[in-house]
Amino acid sequence: MFGASQGIGRALALEFSREGSSLVLLSRNEKEIESLTAEISSKGTKCFSKRCDITLLDNVMQGLSFAGEILDSIDLVIINSGVGGPNWMQSFSSKQFKETFEVNTFGIAHVLECVIPVMKTQGYGTIAGVTSLADVRGYGGSSSYSASKAAGSILLEAARVELKKDNIRVITIRPGFVKTAMTDKNEFKMPLLMQPDKAARVIRKGIEAGRSIVQFPIPIVMATRLIKFLPNWIYDWAMNLARPKK
Repeated sequence: MFGASQGIGRALALEFSREGSSLVLLSRNEKEIESLTAEISSKGTKCFSKRCDITLLDNVMQGLSFAGEILDSIDLVIINSGVGGPNWMQSFSSKQFKETFEVNTFGIAHVLECVIPVMKTQGYGTIAGVTSLADVRGYGGSSSYSASKAAGSILLEAARVELKKDNIRVITIRPGFVKTAMTDKNEFKMPLLMQPDKAARVIRKGIEAGRSIVQFPIPIVMATRLIKFLPNWIYDWAMNLARPKK
């Protein structure tokens, strides 16, 4: 699992460990994943960790090689690494935009490049990438985040279509608001804010059920479907009301 040190990633590691899965945790935050690995291992579940920066292709390759050496096979890869936070056009930074894409979008691309050959060789596998329900439109104050998540969702969809014939399942995970260090930075109200452990249960059950898209909570899913097709003049008006102006 990529991005396992905190938030949804940490909760997913604990959730799958309770189901008896053997885990390899990968994250830039070496101290946190080592602590989590020790916690999970103390309960009798096989768990290993390695520092990995998902923005670096060679790091991703080394991380997957490490997992392949430890595990009999790589049945499931979860790509959870993500960054976000407010960014407004008044102080727009192309540097920040690029850094967000490096994690949220190119991180997914790096994992796909490295893991697809492995799963083709073993004849099966599942790739689950975490994007967001924020992928439907450009939200004020969240341009980099929304754009990177939209690109990630489209990338995973294309992979799902192409890899089905190779017995490789690709799942897009689109959460709503989940309480993490990242959402703590948000400057707007977050309806139906969910705790990470509950989100992890929903994700695990969705993966096990074989869904192509795991998205939640349902009220926010339905709202984003409506928002996607709103005329621009209505959308612009609504966004000016919903989010603080900068």
